[in-house]
Amino acid sequence: MNTAEAVARSLADAGITKAFGLPGGEVLVLIDELRKAGIEFVLMRHEANAGIAAAVYGKLMRQPGLVVATLGPGAANLLLPIASAYLDQEPLLAITAQLPDEFPETHTHQLLPLHDTFQPICRVVDKITQGNVSEVVDRAIAACMARPFTAAYLTMSAREAMQPITMIGRKYNEGPPTRPMANPAAKAADLRARCAMAKKPLVLLGLGVDVLNAGRLRRWIDEWQLPVAVTPKVKGIIDETSPNFVGVISGMAADGVMVDALNAADLRIGFGLDPVEIDKTWHAELEMHWVLEARNATGALPSSVPLVNHMALLDAMLEAPAPARWGRPFAEFQQTRLDMLKGTAGAPDTMWPGDIIRALAEVMPPDAIVTTDVGSHKYLFGQYWPSRQPETFWMSNGLSGMAYGLSAAIGAKLARPNVPVLAAVGDGGFSMNAQELETAVRVNAPFITIVLEDSSYSLIKLSQENKKLEPYRMDFNQINNVKMAEACGVKGLRTSNPDEMASAVKTAVVRNESLVVAVPVHYADYRKLF
Repeated sequence: MNTAEAVARSLADAGITKAFGLPGGEVLVLIDELRKAGIEFVLMRHEANAGIAAAVYGKLMRQPGLVVATLGPGAANLLLPIASAYLDQEPLLAITAQLPDEFPETHTHQLLPLHDTFQPICRVVDKITQGNVSEVVDRAIAACMARPFTAAYLTMSAREAMQPITMIGRKYNEGPPTRPMANPAAKAADLRARCAMAKKPLVLLGLGVDVLNAGRLRRWIDEWQLPVAVTPKVKGIIDETSPNFVGVISGMAADGVMVDALNAADLRIGFGLDPVEIDKTWHAELEMHWVLEARNATGALPSSVPLVNHMALLDAMLEAPAPARWGRPFAEFQQTRLDMLKGTAGAPDTMWPGDIIRALAEVMPPDAIVTTDVGSHKYLFGQYWPSRQPETFWMSNGLSGMAYGLSAAIGAKLARPNVPVLAAVGDGGFSMNAQELETAVRVNAPFITIVLEDSSYSLIKLSQENKKLEPYRMDFNQINNVKMAEACGVKGLRTSNPDEMASAVKTAVVRNESLVVAVPVHYADYRKLF
């Protein structure tokens, strides 16, 4: 058995069935061994897109997403998805080539300090050799899946890939936890007492919530009728059509309303709340009762905060009825938030952003997965898309990197082939990776793409205007996004009519086929929502 075969077998033994990436001469042996081991290689058109798709696929499959790239430029292009996985708690295992150690020091062609580059943002960075292959691959897999989920990065030279392995059966054994956990019963009693004294409690659910606890969490919130808000990365963990749902925190649309609600609360329970999603400092300025099960995305932890097992804690909380009845203490904020979505388009032949949400929500089923890119539309969908079920909303929020939405949709559709997937992207982000629509057609991962067209980097343009700066280089000429879609083998439509958009989307959902809908919007309309 050579080293590449041992890598492939370790990955297959871990249940990994897909690898995303781009080939290069230095990883051909590894890709071939992955094929032999039953791991399908999903060929994409850029390494960054491959890494994003892999991370979303992996998190939905409860395993590390696997991305493979060559050395030099291929590895360098993985910095974006690895950084996204690091800050957004998505499990991602990246394996790239590197020059053999025995090459002379003067051989610097495509030579980059890859380990030094990725070390600060990966839990494991190592080199695969014929002597350590089983241990190092297993350790990387375990590191990705230890909470908080994160990235690991391994290199293997083309020469090393073909070497016969010298160590068989050596496995990585994870050591005992290094931090003691709080007693769940005692924590539950303390939390119950705090809730009993509060007039306006507000539960803030964040990235640190384990989706496997969604059922218990919903039952606790529903039985106690606790007011609740969420961050975008856990949208759907609570049914956002519920009367006790207050809104989405962490800088989305209507953020001023949400910050006012936070200030009005007399008890703020940060249940799995991770500040990596928060673009302001209220989490440090307001009194917060933290209920955390794992460290935050960067390994940080609020001082003097013990960790507690959420499953055991929720079981203890549900043993008795709610200690009080709070009614709807945030009703005014909830209504103000919803009223902001009402309006009319500010320019002819454009669609009011609120009508986009309304029309799409009427035709997309509750289990549909929505992914977004980064830009003004992210704030719109992040706040107002009515997520109903866990793991049905995906955005880059900790990193907030553009070109996430379309790539994430491919990963999501491959993980959930029977579920409709909708990607909401801006025309700026769409132009960065629209070519991956061909990938979706080729790998049979159909999804719907809504391209919000304002011919600008509107979020930055609005910021420029707010700072009273001269309008400078934020606008671009409109690309024909319908023709872009058609060039990739996908049907396209451009419309400013919400009903026409909804009808086309409904048909695509029923037929399980790809569709791109270009929707012109007026950039200044976003200002009314922010």
